[in-house]
Amino acid sequence: MDKITFFHCADLHLDTPFRVLASKPGFPVMRRKEIFSGLTRLIEKVKSENPEFLFIPGDLFEHEYTGLRTVSAVNGLFSSVPDTKVVMIAGNHDPEAANSHYRTYKWNDNVTFIGGDRDSIYFEDKNTEVFGLGWVSGTGQATKLETMELNKERINILLFHGDMDLQIGNNDYNSISSHLLKSKGFNYVAAGHNHKRKTGEGGGIFYNPGSLEPLGFDEPGPHGYFFGTVQKSSLPDVNFCVNAETSYETMQIDISEFEEDEQIVTRLKPLLKPKGVLYKVVLTGSKPLDYNPDPAHIEKGLNDTSMFVKVRDESSVSISIEELSVIKGLKGNFVRNILEQMEIAEEEGKVVLEKALYYGIEAIDNGKIERAGGEDL
Repeated sequence: MDKITFFHCADLHLDTPFRVLASKPGFPVMRRKEIFSGLTRLIEKVKSENPEFLFIPGDLFEHEYTGLRTVSAVNGLFSSVPDTKVVMIAGNHDPEAANSHYRTYKWNDNVTFIGGDRDSIYFEDKNTEVFGLGWVSGTGQATKLETMELNKERINILLFHGDMDLQIGNNDYNSISSHLLKSKGFNYVAAGHNHKRKTGEGGGIFYNPGSLEPLGFDEPGPHGYFFGTVQKSSLPDVNFCVNAETSYETMQIDISEFEEDEQIVTRLKPLLKPKGVLYKVVLTGSKPLDYNPDPAHIEKGLNDTSMFVKVRDESSVSISIEELSVIKGLKGNFVRNILEQMEIAEEEGKVVLEKALYYGIEAIDNGKIERAGGEDL
């Protein structure tokens, strides 16, 4: 056999806690259900397309939070496609520890885990050998690539959890060399770990679909999986299929013309979709000294408009020399002192000083301090 068909998904992170979404009661639970529904949709496509392999290169679970109920449900989905060989490796979020679900759970007959003392498995009926470079608790396994020996009479697949040519200080994040990878002669590398899509790198064989479902505001755009064919005589034929029904989107709105939160809410409402999008709204532009937008209040005003909105204030203070000259007493001295420091501060320091300016003015005027700027996302 010289050709195989496959699906390739990665980084589901089932049972992710989604703490940043906890400001909306019940929303983290809803997102966890949506992530599992994404896997269910994928398996339905496997049923209809009947690929010979489904490759899952790590981070299927969040090991710290995933229990047997989720593992059993996942195995039930895999057992519903008995003619497709499901091949998995461990990731850094579900590492091959002593109590790993990959090692302790009895998976269905069509499911194979590559790890432990087994670096590969040969599927004789498909003339295909699948190698694995997963994640053992505390470290990666990238160095094993150097000693892997391939039989060129077979189709050779590598499941890999990590990145390519990524060395940051002493931490290589399970990185492999593109030069070494190309010299080995793999026909296809099914990668995971990086949540952004990579297509045909490393000599045309390195593919990473990104996370099957988006998991945060740093993962915009469509998410899904790869499908296609691999054969010995040519580069793989690979296509991308969108699977996610929910997306994350960051919006910026200039608030220079506004003087109260309700104006911002009125401007935003027509721009937000009621379903299918989680929004991060970043307030930009300039604002008068006496107006400090309240992110929580703006979020509350948008709750009925969209499924989820998080607001962050990154606008800057607008104050003229004329305005400074009429500020008297303690407040005037405080404002001028802070602005003088902002003129010589680095960019990061200016952000801190601006928050200090708001806090100080509010304390002087009202005798209390409310949190400014919104929650980090």
